Amino acid sequence: MDKNSIVFLVLAALAGAALLFRRWYLRFPRSYIVSEQISGDKSLTVTEHNPRFETATIELSVKNLTAFSFMPETAVEFIDTKGEFTRFSLEALEITDVSNTISEDLKHFKCTFEKRDLMRGIRNREIKLNSFRFVALSGQKALIKSHVIAFSTKYMLFRPDSGKYN
Repeated sequence: MDKNSIVFLVLAALAGAALLFRRWYLRFPRSYIVSEQISGDKSLTVTEHNPRFETATIELSVKNLTAFSFMPETAVEFIDTKGEFTRFSLEALEITDVSNTISEDLKHFKCTFEKRDLMRGIRNREIKLNSFRFVALSGQKALIKSHVIAFSTKYMLFRPDSGKYN
């Protein structure tokens, strides 16, 4: 074998190893906490699982120091440029595949749904998307709200900057 063949063989082996490493690395699930809000004895955590994949899910986790006497409901408040909001329940956004679980001690509630269902509900309702927040409800009363959230250009959730300092 001459030098050119050996160099080509080494470069091909390196490229193959890099491709295998990338496939191995992307197989692991990713979870990002988008918002963590604490209000009184309640806390709300918004977590996005595998945001760059088609199967991305959003998990809302509500914790309470005392036991819930009811099953909390979840909704989304869409905020316009004037700061006014319109609230839609997940059912109103046609998100039907929702997993609601509550712990045995009734202090921890989780709601999980797919991000593509949320995006489809926004498109079907023709909502002009600026920013939004998730809300845990007791009837029509808001128990706790997340921080204001928006979608990035790659449709990942993030907390936008208010632009106000001091």
